[in-house]
Amino acid sequence: MDKNTKVIFFLIIVAIIVSGYYFFFLNKQTDKNEGIKQEEISKSDLIAKDLVSKYQAITGEGEELTYTLQAQERFITGKPVLFTGAYVDDIFNREGKIFIRFSSSWFSNNDYVLELECNREIVDKILSQKGGNDFYDFDGEYMVVATIQEVAKPLFALKGSALSEDEVELDIESSRSFIAKGACVDIAYIGAEK
Repeated sequence: MDKNTKVIFFLIIVAIIVSGYYFFFLNKQTDKNEGIKQEEISKSDLIAKDLVSKYQAITGEGEELTYTLQAQERFITGKPVLFTGAYVDDIFNREGKIFIRFSSSWFSNNDYVLELECNREIVDKILSQKGGNDFYDFDGEYMVVATIQEVAKPLFALKGSALSEDEVELDIESSRSFIAKGACVDIAYIGAEK
């Protein structure tokens, strides 16, 4: 073998070793990440199962609902309903009662807003969850158990898109959101989006 052939052969061997090591290491890293994701899914599933068992709740998630009647039949049951993946929009007083407004997550089959009367214990649980009273900290996802008394669907929804820094285009569309009102039974914090 001449000198150039030996160098090429050596470089090929080094490339095979380096790429083999890289793929082996990458495969191990992927296996670890899948284990972590499985653990997170399991934790969320365990919380949901615990809440369903504790309150004999039915799950509010499922197939996509189109009409108000479908949402009324699913949510107004006389039993607690479990909503998974809800975000806190606001906490407010009305006529001496405390209410929390939750909105559905982006990954929910149905777009809903929950306006629920809650006791002070649940409000304190939310306020202490992120370490303060800063409303910007309400970025975590919750599971919510609630009894629903009323479901409505607004006629219109306002959608906006920025055209420039000072200009926004507004569109009026048919609403796809349901507004459910009732009482909050319990909540469980399941974390912030990553």
